[in-house]
Amino acid sequence: MSQLANMPEAQSAVRLEETALRDIDRHLCELCALVQSRSIVKKALEEPDFVLTSGAHSRFYCDTKKVTLSPEGARMTGEIFFSLIDGEAQAVGGLILGAAFIATAVALVSSQHDHPIYAFTVRDEPKSHGTKEVMAQSYHPDGQELLCPGRRVAVVDDVVTKGGSILKAIDEVEKRHCEITAVIALVDRGEGGGAALLRRGLPYFALFNADSNGNLTINEDLPVRPRVHRVHTA
Repeated sequence: MSQLANMPEAQSAVRLEETALRDIDRHLCELCALVQSRSIVKKALEEPDFVLTSGAHSRFYCDTKKVTLSPEGARMTGEIFFSLIDGEAQAVGGLILGAAFIATAVALVSSQHDHPIYAFTVRDEPKSHGTKEVMAQSYHPDGQELLCPGRRVAVVDDVVTKGGSILKAIDEVEKRHCEITAVIALVDRGEGGGAALLRRGLPYFALFNADSNGNLTINEDLPVRPRVHRVHTA
């Protein structure tokens, strides 16, 4: 009788997981199209190249903040990143400025799903005033500092080129003896940064890959971990 009694609950869990998978696929397609149309700026042949943070030159520039600061972009970004790190990470963040908007979106979505993940950002340089901190962190309800030894952390970034920016954030997290459970970029430009992160043994992947012309594709190797406990779907 007990097995029969549990069958509706098991069937409901399966249906919820299938719905979550469909939602993730839909969000990925919609977010990829939005980033492509709103964040990618391409140079005409007669125009000079963009100079990137890494110092490299490129015929296109990816400004994901145009999407992650929008209502629909923030919602989809938060849902996707939450799906990927929920149950794996207790904190999420990265180097200011781009990672801050991703981390905030994840924190908000995680609260809506009643599985809170707390956010932080790492500064390029320590503050010159006040506490002179190099990191801004949410409180954590257990009373400890958010990035304390053993805390499970997902490090995120908006764009990975050579990997220098996200490595700054990773170094700060590692200094605090946290466990890095995932390193995730919204866009990987395919210019060596992702490979460098993987060589370092980090659990890195990106949502979208950009070719040399700035055309985006969804990462075929993207891990998908839908959670059946969600209180609602988008």
